[in-house]
Amino acid sequence: MKKKFSNISIRAKLVFILSLTAMIGLFITSGVLFYTGIKTVREEEVAKITQLADVSSFNLEASLIFQDEEDAYKILSSLTVNPSIISALLYTKNNKLFVKYFHERVSADKQINLINDSSKLLLNYKKINQSDNSLFFGGKFDVFAPIKIKDTDEIAGILHVIADTQEFRKKVKDLAYSLLLVFGVTLLIIFILAYFFQRIFSNPIYALLAIMKKVPANRNYSLSKEMQRHDEYGALFEGFNTMMQELKAIEKELIIEKNKANKANQTKSNFLANMSHEIRTPMNAIIGLSELGLKIELNSKSHDYLFKINHSATDLLGIINDILDFSKIEAGMLEIENKNFHLSSEIIDNVINLNNTRALEKNINLSCSINPNVPQFLIGDALRLRQILINLISNAIKFTEQGEVIITIKTAKNTDKTVELIFAIQDSGMGISSEHVQKLFNPFTQADTSTTRQFGGTGLGLAICKQLTELMGGEISVDSDIGIGSIFTFNVCLKKQDNQSPIIVKSSENKVTTNRKTDNLKNSKILLAEDNKINQLVVIEFLKLVGADVDIANNGKEAVAKALNPNANYDAILMDIQMPEMDGIEATGIIRKQLKDIPIIAMTAYAMDEEKQKFLDAGMSNHVPKPIDSKILYQTLEFLIKR
Repeated sequence: MKKKFSNISIRAKLVFILSLTAMIGLFITSGVLFYTGIKTVREEEVAKITQLADVSSFNLEASLIFQDEEDAYKILSSLTVNPSIISALLYTKNNKLFVKYFHERVSADKQINLINDSSKLLLNYKKINQSDNSLFFGGKFDVFAPIKIKDTDEIAGILHVIADTQEFRKKVKDLAYSLLLVFGVTLLIIFILAYFFQRIFSNPIYALLAIMKKVPANRNYSLSKEMQRHDEYGALFEGFNTMMQELKAIEKELIIEKNKANKANQTKSNFLANMSHEIRTPMNAIIGLSELGLKIELNSKSHDYLFKINHSATDLLGIINDILDFSKIEAGMLEIENKNFHLSSEIIDNVINLNNTRALEKNINLSCSINPNVPQFLIGDALRLRQILINLISNAIKFTEQGEVIITIKTAKNTDKTVELIFAIQDSGMGISSEHVQKLFNPFTQADTSTTRQFGGTGLGLAICKQLTELMGGEISVDSDIGIGSIFTFNVCLKKQDNQSPIIVKSSENKVTTNRKTDNLKNSKILLAEDNKINQLVVIEFLKLVGADVDIANNGKEAVAKALNPNANYDAILMDIQMPEMDGIEATGIIRKQLKDIPIIAMTAYAMDEEKQKFLDAGMSNHVPKPIDSKILYQTLEFLIKR
């Protein structure tokens, strides 16, 4: 029997299973019975009250005619034979209350309410349907009985009998319990039957499911299940086996393609690293030497040429950085760090100082306002947060000819462990039309082509800001009006350090400008490990300007020898990474075995995040990228030497 049943079509099985939907029929039947039962109980209760009301109305005829209130009250009091009746109100034919009776359990306040409700219902009763003498309003029964004069159709008055629903609710509750009991027992029987019958249909499915679970767990696409059946289950297993064979073939192809993709990504990563290094090395010479040239006495024309060379080289470096950053993001190689930082000193002061000179050149007021509840000691990617702010602030200054650029920082969500910061950069510049705002954050896009020609730029800056913001759990938007200015707003989610020291709030009227002094570098002794002669010249001249004494090592071996010389006593070591004979990482490892505390600063054109981490893991104290920014070099040396 079981074998025959297993070979019939799945539709026949489904017909059999669908018969178990009797449970739904049971539910519907129970509902109908419950409704019918409630209706029957209500009709019985109303009939009892109506019968008493009719009898009383017959006896009240004489009381109304002779205006005998005492006799009427006795008749009304006899209604207590039904404990549900709580009140009886006798009205004259003019709807004037003649006699009233209330059960002792009815309070004075409730008596007043019952009288008021009775007056309204009496009017409604006479207006709507005089033949309907029973109404049901939720918490009580209202029965009206007209009192007619014998042998005439003239109405002498109306009796309004009011009963509570306690007895009615009790009967309904008993009915509900009975139906629930029957429903529960029947439902249990249905579940028991369903449990046994479902095995017929579920066992093959579970057999197939067991194989499917093994496939991802064991990464084995050669698994199969043979089943000699002639119904839809047999077709299902046959299809599954065929699919597994195809997946096995696809897996082989995917492994081959994955290896190719990994190799391509590694090649791209190596290309980006090499491209960054090869471009930054000559850029270091151009920017460094032009900056040094600007510090010596020149005629105005030569000074102007050098200034423009330095400015253009800096712009070119920014374009290169944007292209490399965008390439890393597109390749999925950029990861957000989580490190401790101080918002004001490490982010705000830095971005203000970097942009303040250009703002002063254009006579633009650059200011920052920090809300008092903004925490200062945070955990996140300070470098990328700084990058977003620098890009937005420099854009605001670029497109503003007069007025001001205001930075505001406030909190959106502030919990014990995390905080959502909202940054707004507002300018009084040229503004952006609504049609161009929609595509502003797309790669290689600017407001329009005329803007690109006038102000320059790759159109990558805002696209990078958008992607970096999203990587930090936020979003960026802009609100702009032509001729009025723009407000770029972005939010980031950061963690809070355990200890938060008091902060000094800077109002919007106070510029955050910090000019660092480099007196601590005077007479300091620095070892420079660098094989490129031009780079040596640039760094030596930079350090001479602050009174530092520089010693040169042309390769890693020479750097190790000089650093470990007992008579050397260097305050810090500037270590290039790529050098002949011995590279900077190997040299740092040897030096660190004997000199644990001396600051060793990686000074290299390798500037990708994973490379920076590699330098720190090798024992270096910090990183100064090429092209060298003299301010960053001074600040890094001053901080590490002082520490």
